[in-house]
Amino acid sequence: MTESAGAGYSSDWVGEAGLALDEGYCITLVRGVEPREALHRLGVDGAALRTATWPEFAVELRAQAPARFVIGVAAAFGLGEHVVLVEDLGYRGRLPEWAGPVSRGTEAVNVYLSPTSLKEELTVYRDGGKAAFIDGDEPEVVEGGDGELAGRLIELTYDALKPWTEDDPAPADFGDGRVDLLQVACDYLGLEPRVPDISGPVLGAIVEYRA
Repeated sequence: MTESAGAGYSSDWVGEAGLALDEGYCITLVRGVEPREALHRLGVDGAALRTATWPEFAVELRAQAPARFVIGVAAAFGLGEHVVLVEDLGYRGRLPEWAGPVSRGTEAVNVYLSPTSLKEELTVYRDGGKAAFIDGDEPEVVEGGDGELAGRLIELTYDALKPWTEDDPAPADFGDGRVDLLQVACDYLGLEPRVPDISGPVLGAIVEYRA
């Protein structure tokens, strides 16, 4: 279990015990939007939506015939007043043309982990516009955002600073470790997802991602 000192954040929910997203993901946290509406804003066809567990969606995905485009799962987990949009092989939540509508009238935070480079990035959207961005290779630099937002994000990156491995000492600065940007996003919105939160039936669909 990986926890932050104050918030009690644990990364188990995206790890092997939870969604098993170690090979990459696109996760968007949005406040005050219902799951079905959030998926609609993400461009998921309403006719394709159904309720199943994440492992059931994974089985369905593996059974799909080879396609010309990338096929993945998009699902919307409800956590109180927030929705956690998870795309295992997708990328819509990181693109302004999709993340903008998702954040319309509210605030959304996207964290993207590349399945090829394993590079992580975080983007904050507010009411349809991009408000701030953090590159995982330079977590101490916040692009955009007002002083208050940038200051808060920097504070949270320090809280999410971890050693490279479990055997390494606690890092003193960014050069000595890595920042878990998914923890930054969850801490920013006050979320502490746990494995039970994502273990039950969830609204989602198999989605075709076109280049």
